[in-house]
Amino acid sequence: MSGDEFFLPWSALLSRFALACAFLGLSLSPALAQDATITIDPLATINTTTRQGQLLTGLYATQATLELCSIDVIEPGVTAMNAHRRQLESELRLDEASGVTAYEAVKADVEKAGVDCAEGSADRNSANAVVAIYSGNPA
Repeated sequence: MSGDEFFLPWSALLSRFALACAFLGLSLSPALAQDATITIDPLATINTTTRQGQLLTGLYATQATLELCSIDVIEPGVTAMNAHRRQLESELRLDEASGVTAYEAVKADVEKAGVDCAEGSADRNSANAVVAIYSGNPA
């Protein structure tokens, strides 16, 4: 018996090493997974809306409030708001029909939530503040 009989060829040694690593990995994974706690909150809100999407939704809500409360907007507010609306819709790749549909959906949400049109109300003051910004007269 020569001394070479007790040595395994490299391929067999690597195969056994790979098998041992795989076994070790599988045996450690459950132990590590038990320490990791994942909590899922089904009521959590995840906001994936882009900044442009948020701005457009806010602009739609403001325009809906103005429309529902019959608040007249004077120039240059009207032109500036409409130009910004078209810009945001374009950036979000909304065609004219999609923009109208999106606006109508936001308007329905505003109406459903119940907009307070009374002079001095928070809803009306917010809408007036946005109009003032677009008119170049922020308070």
